[in-house]
Amino acid sequence: MISELENNKEIDPNYYAEELFKNTDLISEYLDGLLSKNETYRYNCFKVLYIISEKKPDILYPHWDFFINHLISDNNYHKMSAVLIIANLTAVDKEKKFEKIFDEFYSNLKSKKTIVPIYVVKSSGKIVNFKPHLTEKVTDLLLNVEKIHPGKQIELVKSAVIESFSEFFEKSDKKDEIINFVKNQLNSSSPKTKKFAKVFLNKFGEIE
Repeated sequence: MISELENNKEIDPNYYAEELFKNTDLISEYLDGLLSKNETYRYNCFKVLYIISEKKPDILYPHWDFFINHLISDNNYHKMSAVLIIANLTAVDKEKKFEKIFDEFYSNLKSKKTIVPIYVVKSSGKIVNFKPHLTEKVTDLLLNVEKIHPGKQIELVKSAVIESFSEFFEKSDKKDEIINFVKNQLNSSSPKTKKFAKVFLNKFGEIE
């Protein structure tokens, strides 16, 4: 069955996820697929595993270390897939494994590339909602993203920050600081960030 993923870019990942729910012995094949040099196959395996991590994260949680190895890889694709799946696995992380790799996870914000930092930021709202005790720690990092991320696309990264803030703003104890951060983006050179700032401030009643 999994061989069908090798050359077909139009698969329905939900179908394969459902099949995987029925036969979890196939997980190792999908994990191996994430290491494949066949881009189509690798991406298809990721799409299926991502759905698994969202719908039944407990199935993938025993493979936590596999994704940590991806997280510390020099390969940005591996990093990206690890960031997205690890964020979903925090939903069932009763052993507090994420807390142990928190610094490693967020060290990716220091990358000069854009793609991995953006996914780290976009995953932050989800992480905070699954692990509320990390709210302040994550908020501080996002508020200071301009000092942390050295890439040229920092203005675009800030749109992802606003997106994450919108997911947990009402639970935050730093509402004023978040509002100030977002207000400052009304003058952003990125049209997307400026738009996100307006939407955020309209939603939370803080636009003039």
